[in-house]
Amino acid sequence: MDNKQFLFVTISDPTWLLYVAVLLVAVFFRFSRLWSVRNLDLTLTLLLSTALVLEGDARLQLEDKDAALTDAMAGYYTAMTGWCSIAILSLSILLVFRLIFDEWLTRRPRLEQNLNQAGLTFLLIPAFSILMSGVFLKEPPEDNVDSVKAGVALLGGHESAQAEDGEEATPTPTETILAAGAAKVAELSGHVTASDVQSDAPPSGPEQFLARTLVVFAHTCVVLGLMYIGRRHFNSVQLGVSMSCLYLLLPCTAFNVHQLTHVIPAACLTWAVAMYRKPAVAGILLGAACGTLFFAVFLLPVWVVFYSSKARLRFCVSVAAAAAVLMLALAFTSENTDSFVNKLVMTANWSVYRLFDAASPLPEQPTGTIFLRITLAALFFVLLVAMTVIPRKRNLENLLANSTALIVMAQLWYPDDVGSYVLWYLPLMLIVVFRPRLDRFVPPEDPHATLAKDRDDVGKSAGPMSRVTLYS
Repeated sequence: MDNKQFLFVTISDPTWLLYVAVLLVAVFFRFSRLWSVRNLDLTLTLLLSTALVLEGDARLQLEDKDAALTDAMAGYYTAMTGWCSIAILSLSILLVFRLIFDEWLTRRPRLEQNLNQAGLTFLLIPAFSILMSGVFLKEPPEDNVDSVKAGVALLGGHESAQAEDGEEATPTPTETILAAGAAKVAELSGHVTASDVQSDAPPSGPEQFLARTLVVFAHTCVVLGLMYIGRRHFNSVQLGVSMSCLYLLLPCTAFNVHQLTHVIPAACLTWAVAMYRKPAVAGILLGAACGTLFFAVFLLPVWVVFYSSKARLRFCVSVAAAAAVLMLALAFTSENTDSFVNKLVMTANWSVYRLFDAASPLPEQPTGTIFLRITLAALFFVLLVAMTVIPRKRNLENLLANSTALIVMAQLWYPDDVGSYVLWYLPLMLIVVFRPRLDRFVPPEDPHATLAKDRDDVGKSAGPMSRVTLYS
């Protein structure tokens, strides 16, 4: 099945996109408060998701060598790619401004969804089932299969395959470790034997099954993380179900549902937020996110200044430990030092952030100009320094908003597919959209931490969605 297909429907079909938009508006749009931040967030997210799907489909049509496109159709898809790229860039910039000013939005009134908790739960189950069924009906991308092969190579202690032309990045160490764990579990369960999965052979049925299973596992982690945050931090199961439903129903999730590299960073970051009161666990998860794509490294300064004293030390040590484990995974699948260095550079993929590279010209797109990238890069580092050094009270509110804004901003000066990696930050964005007041959620070992914990316990004893505790 073509990856552009969602079961029996083309994801970029205007009718399907319209139906999804109507469904999301019917469930989440607040008609009683038209001029509300919630409606603005929903509109931005829905427009950004739709533009991403249209741009991605137009790009795939142009790159499809088997498609016999006429000059008129080629011109149409080229124009569609350019306009959608500009729309994605503009909406992403608006989203950054929205996130920067999020901590100044002190009034967070309780806004119920247009569907009650039972209806949302009923919607969540088929939405998840249908989306994950689509994963098993689609052909897994080569990158996912390569990750499985790298995991098998790690278990066997031999060198994993590497692209000879240097154009394709090797599987990331985080994906390699997860794939190794999945392959070992499958082998112990008796469903897959060691001979079924060969790192130097063409993709086999067991390899494709494991590649699909990893994607389902990553999406499941995102959904469970959102549910946990809703119950534990928001004191509302309904909000957890609402965030999960919106995550599963957005068109961008269906369009990139099979992309493991898009989902694993989101799962790591979601659970890092969920475990923010445990610096060691949060550090491991942030380190794992850094082991998928280089952009997560930019989040470390914000998280380091969030913690204080011993909590900061535990966080830094756990990040370093995670980095050491990830580097060992690369070392065990490398034949020599040159191979290790090669894989380290290609896996981190830091070279994509170089602003000048004569050997690799920028794509011919309105959002790929050198001037624009340099400007956005300068603004990004100004924003990062401001978030890190400006003294202010640190709490979960500004940690969430700052982390999400940095992820959005980091890909605005990405040379390829500018702003298109929405799944990297989509779960965090949904947490920002649905969150109540979280100013009392301060770092552990903070002088106010004990008081915040006591208030949280009081909120639990007062029952779900307490207006006094959560929305005062």
